[in-house]
Amino acid sequence: MTTLQRSRAVLSCALLVLLLVALAAQAPAPPPPAAPLLIRGGQLVDGTGAPARRADLRTKGDLIVEVGAGLEPRAGEKVIDVAGRIVAPGFIDIHTHATGGITGDPAAESQIRQGLTTLIGGNCGGSELPISDFLDSIDEIRTAPNVATLVGHGTVRSLVMGGDFKRAATAVEIDTMKALVDRAMRDGAMGLSSGLEYDPGRYAKPEEVVALASVAAAYGGYYASHVRDEEHDVFNAWREAIEVGRMTGVPVEISHIKLAVRPMWGRAAEGLKILEDAKREGIRVMADWYPYTYWHSSIYVVINDTNLENRKAWEEGLADIGGPGNLLVTSYRPDRSLESKTVAEIAQAWQKDAVTTIIEMIRAAGPGIGVNGTSMDEADLARFFAHPQVLIGSDGSLGGVHTRSYNAFPRVLARYVREKGIVTLPEAIAKMTGRTATQIGLDDRGIIAAGKKADLVIFDPATIEDRGTPQEPRQSAAGIQHVIVNGQLVLEDGKLTGARPGRAIRRANWTPYAR
Repeated sequence: MTTLQRSRAVLSCALLVLLLVALAAQAPAPPPPAAPLLIRGGQLVDGTGAPARRADLRTKGDLIVEVGAGLEPRAGEKVIDVAGRIVAPGFIDIHTHATGGITGDPAAESQIRQGLTTLIGGNCGGSELPISDFLDSIDEIRTAPNVATLVGHGTVRSLVMGGDFKRAATAVEIDTMKALVDRAMRDGAMGLSSGLEYDPGRYAKPEEVVALASVAAAYGGYYASHVRDEEHDVFNAWREAIEVGRMTGVPVEISHIKLAVRPMWGRAAEGLKILEDAKREGIRVMADWYPYTYWHSSIYVVINDTNLENRKAWEEGLADIGGPGNLLVTSYRPDRSLESKTVAEIAQAWQKDAVTTIIEMIRAAGPGIGVNGTSMDEADLARFFAHPQVLIGSDGSLGGVHTRSYNAFPRVLARYVREKGIVTLPEAIAKMTGRTATQIGLDDRGIIAAGKKADLVIFDPATIEDRGTPQEPRQSAAGIQHVIVNGQLVLEDGKLTGARPGRAIRRANWTPYAR
């Protein structure tokens, strides 16, 4: 080696060392070992639906190691006195969109503050790909909550069909989609999701969805569907999702179950009978639900027509939700001053009728205008919540414009348990934890027992409260004191600790269904 070669080699090594140092500086510091905890004096609601009981619990590392009455402190343990509080498993959000931006906001404050310790993303047909890269990034960045994901049918369809998606897929295209779903399941996806009300999923024939769901079923996954219609034809849309379960054996999850137009109000019991009949047939079908009469989506979902200048469709769609006063604009890029105003208010200011106003707004901004639509009946919400085949999901996002992103789970406990008494507290907690874990096949979380992961939430049942409103959604809930993820406090006495002990949860971590 010449002197010049040696100099270049030394320089290359030096540059490599500097690069590694720089990368190390950018990476988050490794999380400290979880201090052993003794949580004592609380009322334990264990996630199984069993009555609350007075019990203490001890954690070591990321596990619950002991549950019982009168546990005494040991050397090195941090003691948390929670007298008068409820100790429950960390809430599992079976339907969230918060994972989409979590690599840029790993603290996930809006989720942690409502007691969420595990987030299931990739819903409504949209997910990251490759799944392996996404889950690896969660472990590298280290998030506060645990993160898992479904693989999105819409994402896969877009990748295969590109812009030519307004048609049925060919057999070759379906085979390619199946290969992508197979890869995603091997990478750790929890199952398949669809968004059949949206592009590009709305153009998929049922046999396409069945073909992809059969791949998820082979790996022990489940199928979650934002169904094709949540309005007049909602019951047939539920039947379509159930048929996927009948044909493939895959467990079915009907996403954010609702009757979203006034003509369907009062028919919740009729709809729930569809789920009950399927269960009696041996099909594993559940649904998830959030506790608000208003939804958030893009404005075009108000009509069931791809022609967004169809005045008659808009007149009918607005009538179905009770008029333009029930449509609140949350995102309008051409003029931010219109946000937090209803279409009725905008139409009055523009001195135009509501349909003309909407069409002109879409011409200026495209169809993705964000709106909250108040179109559900409180009595139907209560019937859905009370049903044993219905779980809890927020349908929220990080920093979202619907208060469900900040308050969904506390609102259930405050409004539907404490105030209305629709179900007992243990029943509600089971819908948020143990039953959700069972539905998705997660066997190491969701209940409080020795040997389970130490994901916990501690709250005051008398003061837990939803503080958000449609106009001011970004207000965190009250009443949650402590949140523990994998044995580490991420919220202590109502304050974020900065800890990020969450993990990527991969399909291989949970038990496939017995067929």
